[in-house]
Amino acid sequence: MEKILVVSSNKNASETLHDFLRGSFNCTPKIVESAYQAKVILESDILTELVMINSPLMDESGVEFAEYVTENTTANCVLMIKAETADKIGERAEKAGIIIVGKPFSKTVLYQILRTVDIAANRSAELYLRNARLEEKINEIQTIDKAKFMLMEYRHMTESEAHAYIEQYAMNKRKKKSLAALAIIDKISEQYL
Repeated sequence: MEKILVVSSNKNASETLHDFLRGSFNCTPKIVESAYQAKVILESDILTELVMINSPLMDESGVEFAEYVTENTTANCVLMIKAETADKIGERAEKAGIIIVGKPFSKTVLYQILRTVDIAANRSAELYLRNARLEEKINEIQTIDKAKFMLMEYRHMTESEAHAYIEQYAMNKRKKKSLAALAIIDKISEQYL
């Protein structure tokens, strides 16, 4: 994790978290004192990976801001709150996807929680990229198939002739098959549609 935002109205806690994150995760977190300041940063930096909230904040309890983070950003959210309050809002936080850490806690516990969040976030990002590549492949196949069907319908080719035509067109134009298929679709659309 590199882009971490710490929201804490307590200066000592801010410094302690800053030093802990620098030492444990080799990152330099941004630190702000209020939910308002944090919202301004989150709106300008959509790549924030983790928001750590040390409750209470000077302008709110921290719970509402944690819900804002999980509803309006892609960042993970850790809310550090008194243990008795953590028990009361546990179900609400779970539904919102907020990770609760009851205060007081040890650095070891915090490290383990943040390491788990980091591993899960990396895994999620990897799956997202894989999914995006698969979607791109599916779109390419659909485009090629559409060009094939248009060649079959409007130029009266067989499927194998249409396939060979697209491959030859792609080779001649030095384009990917999907880009060649788009060009063929455009040409046929201009001529026949």
